Amino acid sequence: MKSLKITASLLLATLLFSSSPKAYAQVERTGDWCGADHHYENQIKQNPSLIQQKEQFEAQVRDFIQNNPQNLKKGGPNDKTPTYIIPVVFHIVTFNGQGNVSKQDIEDAMLTINEDFRRLNSDASQTRNTTNAPFAPVAIDAGVEFRLAHLDPNGNCTEGIVRVESPLSVDASDAVKNVSRWDTKKYFNVWSVVNIGGGGGGGIIAGYAQFPWSGINNTYGVVMDHNFINRNDRTLTHEIGHCFGLLHTFQGGCSNNGTGGGDFVADTPPVSTSTFGCPTAQNSCNNVPSGDFYGFNVLDQIENYMSYNSCQNMFSAGQKSRMDAVLSNTSTSQGLKQLSDASNLSFTGTADPYGPVTCAPIADFTYDNPMVCVGSSVTYADNSYNGIVTSYNWTFNGGTPANSTAANPSITYNSPGIFSTTHQPGNSAGTGSITKNSIITVSSLTADYSGVLVESFENATTFTNDFIVIDPTGGQKFQRTTSAAATGSAAVELRNYLTSAANWKDELITPSYDLSSITNPMFKFKIAFARRASTDTDRLLVWWSLDCGETWTLKLPLTGANLTTTGLKTSFWAPTAGEWVEKSINLSTITNETNVRFKFAFESGGGNNFYLDDINIDGIASVGEQYDNISNFIIYPNPAKSNAVISFNLTKNVNNLSIVVKDLLGKDVTNIINGQSFATGKYTLSIDENNQLSSGVYFVQFKADNNVITQKLVIQ
Repeated sequence: MKSLKITASLLLATLLFSSSPKAYAQVERTGDWCGADHHYENQIKQNPSLIQQKEQFEAQVRDFIQNNPQNLKKGGPNDKTPTYIIPVVFHIVTFNGQGNVSKQDIEDAMLTINEDFRRLNSDASQTRNTTNAPFAPVAIDAGVEFRLAHLDPNGNCTEGIVRVESPLSVDASDAVKNVSRWDTKKYFNVWSVVNIGGGGGGGIIAGYAQFPWSGINNTYGVVMDHNFINRNDRTLTHEIGHCFGLLHTFQGGCSNNGTGGGDFVADTPPVSTSTFGCPTAQNSCNNVPSGDFYGFNVLDQIENYMSYNSCQNMFSAGQKSRMDAVLSNTSTSQGLKQLSDASNLSFTGTADPYGPVTCAPIADFTYDNPMVCVGSSVTYADNSYNGIVTSYNWTFNGGTPANSTAANPSITYNSPGIFSTTHQPGNSAGTGSITKNSIITVSSLTADYSGVLVESFENATTFTNDFIVIDPTGGQKFQRTTSAAATGSAAVELRNYLTSAANWKDELITPSYDLSSITNPMFKFKIAFARRASTDTDRLLVWWSLDCGETWTLKLPLTGANLTTTGLKTSFWAPTAGEWVEKSINLSTITNETNVRFKFAFESGGGNNFYLDDINIDGIASVGEQYDNISNFIIYPNPAKSNAVISFNLTKNVNNLSIVVKDLLGKDVTNIINGQSFATGKYTLSIDENNQLSSGVYFVQFKADNNVITQKLVIQ
């Protein structure tokens, strides 16, 4: 990197920086692993005035250094109280159980950055002070102390940690900062995410920061891959250095002009390019221009925190002077003086005396399974934060027991339904509360449907009542549509075209099926999908569950050409009749199972919309061509408050037509048609013309010669 175009965001990857040379782990560098140039180029495209802002910033820094020559002194151990106290807040943005960072890891990371900026790090003694590496004399205490905020923007007690869920945490960019942010002119914001987008080629981006000349605005702060927030990592030290105006030591290569080279710091010798490990004999630049700080050819300063080397242990006096120019600047747009002002320290709860704080917990919890059979248990776990929990108060709708005071209770569900849970953790400072609605689905041991089945989504109520839609992103989801269909007038669509990020997952779970009465059963369905570009990575995973959704087995992964049913479509798309393809799964290994569910899990990868229709279960050997005499079988309204109607088409003459209503135990309740002959045509029949059926769930079994269809009917 031999220019000064890396500005607003500098990314550090490929290395887990450590306080111990033996503790670091180096990640193989592949592809476009560093997103600094790319991020800056994007910012310049959006705001070309950043170039002028940076020039103005550098002029202000030069003036500050010239007016404060006393700052360019030899370093040494800290001998005074900190010049600057910086209030910090961590936003831990997780998604689908990924990306969590413990309070202990956050506190360990705070300990590391405080040691590094105050030169209290245990490896400070390893800074070299030899003839050709005279760096210990310029290593310095930066005079900066970081403190987790103890008051939030509303004046409430806080531990300086926010926890929030968002899909923007995956392949994160600046958009994740809109999920949770505290005033950047009062708090130094650190966003922890699942991973950072733009690594490319399999590389890893550990973190990125915004330079102050881009403005102390809503995006100012540091974004960190959650894996790099811990005791033995210096990524955060490095990134905060960028936020305080420091460039990489290898900035500009060997273009030292006697005033500090590409990083504008005189006591950091020029370095030709980034390097890794701890090459103590490395001397990548040999020119010694007039006015050079050292006056002779010295080795590379690999121990500097703004390098990529594993033996980092120092900031230099020249770097401190640049940081002072930022931290003492009273400008509201580019200066950070407002952070350490006494009034702001009081506002954020970081003024002296500063010590541990006890706050009321913010309630949260997890659970081990959202879907179970009747009689099964769900184990809950307290996941509250902001204060140590000393008491627990749980309420379980539909559960046994209905209440618990345990930290991690196990609850049994003995009735089918969809249930909610309330958790109220407490301590001496107060009580938190959270209710998560409709989180546990408990299924009956009796399947919803049995026999040969056809589901073409013609009945909107059946889709709403029988199918489970899981939408973790809170955006696009599986929904019934009449804008496209393989047969009939309706299908299910997922508007993947409108999905704003890759790797979003949406799921559609079918009702439960009893396969025991079918010979050689086959699960069939029709899909339609188009890519927008040949590089799209969307995929559909089809699973089955034999235990009400507690566990799932992957049966059919569809990616690439196996998922695509037509050519590239670059605009919002719905399929025509010729753009549907039928897929099938052989069910012969579970032919005796009496409670089977299927799950369609779609993972976005940049493509267009996805459509699903004609979910069928039939036999492939005991019966010839299936449904050659039945089409458009519908029960409506469903649920029904009074009489319901069956509508169906017979495409051939039927010698033996029977329609029977059964209860949940399989007992015949009423015979609508009993073994009669019907000619080709469309028919509409009343199910309960005299309103004899009481409220409850029934199954309507339709037999046309050798073909059998079963659908559920709900009477309210």
